[in-house]
Amino acid sequence: MEEKAAQLSGPSASELGPRLEAASEKGQDLRTALAGCLIDLAPDGMGHLGLGWTLCPDLDAMADFISTLQKVLAETSRIPIPALVHLEALNGAVIPGAPAYPTAVAQAATWNPALIRKMAELTRDHLLSAGVRHALSPVLDLARDPRWGRVHETFGEDPDLSAAMGVAFVRGLQGEDLRGGVAACAKHFLGYSVSQAGMNLAAVHLGRRTLREEYSRPFEAVIREAGIATVMNSYSEIDGVPVVADPDILTALLRDELGFDGAVVSDYGSIDHLLSRTRLVDGFPEGACLAIEAGLDIEFPDARGYAHLPELVRSGKLDVALLDRAARRCLELKERLGLLDDLFGVTVHPGWSAPVPDRDADRATSRAMAGQAAVLLTNNGALPLAPTTRRIAVIGGPATEVRIHYGGYSGVAAAELNTSVAELQTLIADLTAAGDIAADPPTAVGGEGDDPASAGLDDAMGMRLIPTPGFPTRFEEMAREAEPASRSVAQALQEALPDADVVVTAAGGPEGTSTEDADRAAEAAVQADVAVVVVGERAGWVGGITAGEGYDRQDLCLPGDQERLIQAAAATGTPVVTVVVSGRPLLLGRIAEHSAAVLWAPLLGPAAGEVIADIITGRTSPSGRLPVSFPASMGQIPVFHGARAGSGYDRLGGADAAGYIDGSARPLFCFGHGLTYTDFEYGDIELATAELQAGDVVELTVTITNTGDRDGEEVVQLYARDVLASTTRPARQLLAFARVAVAAGASRRVRMTAPINALALVDRTGRLVLEPGEVQLMIGASSSDIRCRTSARIMGALTEVPPHERFLVP
Repeated sequence: MEEKAAQLSGPSASELGPRLEAASEKGQDLRTALAGCLIDLAPDGMGHLGLGWTLCPDLDAMADFISTLQKVLAETSRIPIPALVHLEALNGAVIPGAPAYPTAVAQAATWNPALIRKMAELTRDHLLSAGVRHALSPVLDLARDPRWGRVHETFGEDPDLSAAMGVAFVRGLQGEDLRGGVAACAKHFLGYSVSQAGMNLAAVHLGRRTLREEYSRPFEAVIREAGIATVMNSYSEIDGVPVVADPDILTALLRDELGFDGAVVSDYGSIDHLLSRTRLVDGFPEGACLAIEAGLDIEFPDARGYAHLPELVRSGKLDVALLDRAARRCLELKERLGLLDDLFGVTVHPGWSAPVPDRDADRATSRAMAGQAAVLLTNNGALPLAPTTRRIAVIGGPATEVRIHYGGYSGVAAAELNTSVAELQTLIADLTAAGDIAADPPTAVGGEGDDPASAGLDDAMGMRLIPTPGFPTRFEEMAREAEPASRSVAQALQEALPDADVVVTAAGGPEGTSTEDADRAAEAAVQADVAVVVVGERAGWVGGITAGEGYDRQDLCLPGDQERLIQAAAATGTPVVTVVVSGRPLLLGRIAEHSAAVLWAPLLGPAAGEVIADIITGRTSPSGRLPVSFPASMGQIPVFHGARAGSGYDRLGGADAAGYIDGSARPLFCFGHGLTYTDFEYGDIELATAELQAGDVVELTVTITNTGDRDGEEVVQLYARDVLASTTRPARQLLAFARVAVAAGASRRVRMTAPINALALVDRTGRLVLEPGEVQLMIGASSSDIRCRTSARIMGALTEVPPHERFLVP
């Protein structure tokens, strides 16, 4: 039983790290050091290992570490089953030195699943080259409350857009055959992003129908359409029961209804939370019992709970069948990955050779993605810059940074955390040696005290995270070292406009904007033909962070009073182009009023500076579309396009019948919105057939004409509305979308298809059914910019729908 339980977890990086360091100081090589560690920490084998960000400084070191680990594990275990090593890979492998891509919300802003799949394929090659066979990505939570700090890790607010992006990501990461791929992990199941008041780890208040129809939809898509290998529970508690201890969520819904047959892994420290946070149990044995009974197969990052499983079975408190079930699922995953093909000849990649990563393709794909993700929110003719523009003021501290364009789960942010932890550990060691402090566990910079920035890091590293002010200059230097070709917006504009006078004023930023900063902005703007003001948030773990895991906000105005820069520049009469760098919606109403154009740069990664400069100068046209709604006020939150009929900002009774007494309920910028440098006209919808049966495909075409003098790309969006149903339906539901390039003056016929079963609902008996009746079909440039409409009718009787026939995936 101990060997079975050992397959369900493993030692954490925080357990291995100090032991390996001590062995190294004694002169032991890695192989000898690992052998000693495994005898103590994994005498019955090792199921899994999360390397964290401290054991391996780069991918090459990781490859050496994992190869040595697997060989030593084979030598020290009775049954030489390899460990399954996992890593984060939301926007590239999260390890310093690995190629980086735009973060997930930017990926969704491309509305281009094929590009997301290409990114995942390239990420897979890097992970495989190091021997990492399990990636804790993608995040499939729906981001409908921008106060929550992890919006940038999601594919946005819409279940169908998230499903399409998630399926593309998983197919790319896992490959055609999982033996040559990396197991993906859909997280966080379920409801994690809609916690009370937008606060990380807080309770979730959602009905079971909403959970089933909307929040579980992206998860079901990657299960049925991409065969995802693992699912991670959320930290949430729904209706008073933490998900990790809820069989209704982890078994009845996930497995029985959604059809999942893989392994369920815990978010880091989930069993710990049953003791420390939600207080359901008073000990790890009881917590482990609740979790495995609910359907949790694998505990991360260590075995604080599942180490007790054998004794629970022997004492009669746990059915051995549950231990066997979890062990079987874990071994089946390893078998699918090919890790059991040659138990006594273990290599990093049993049975095949690791691919050689293509760095040129990495850079090209990252840049293409960034170029398609930037969203032009407003434009009063300021962009692109006129050829006669000669004096340009570039204003704002973020204009001189490359670091600000990265998300929290990135190699750059990981390197920052490594550096901060190492520095603090050294400081504590020095103070302890001097007798100034007691030798307590180290504290890492960057979280929120009792509500840590990452409960996972809290558990995995044995540290409590606390906030630290300011943004260390060395972090910017580290980001530039990681991607030497990266350019800040200021640098890129200077290089793009060699004949112009580009003056840079690095005033203000997320850390704070003073009166002097505003005065400097005004002085620079008054002497210029145009002022480009770059403002935004900084996502990560340490050093002046305003977004990320545990970094939730009650006020979504620009942090650090950066709005003063825009107001000061605008007051001079010089046109202001505002670039907003953020991974979530912010309150931009006053900013839009003072700006001649507003460009949203949703954490575009290493190519951000060049892409933004290209759009401003007109070398390329913006083509991103919003995957999230931008609220007009804090009081509107949550605001999203898929609210049910009779609710939200678009009640069927009429526009703004839903308004407040002191303002409109409509968001400032709606889902799907995005401008470009040309105009498109839409012809009438041609519907293949207006009468449909359950299982049929809606097929229609529409002609798009580029009426401008520049080539451009349009994202054509198809929405549907169920006119009459037995339960309340969304005011609009995204059915299909297509990104199309249309040359100036040209027209293109765009064919769009979607399964009519996508409109299935959970009826009052809990069945997934398609009801007969009228369906309105709407095509437009956004959820609020509908250009043409038609209707179809679902014929026949009410029909129970096979779950796998209802997804819009490429």
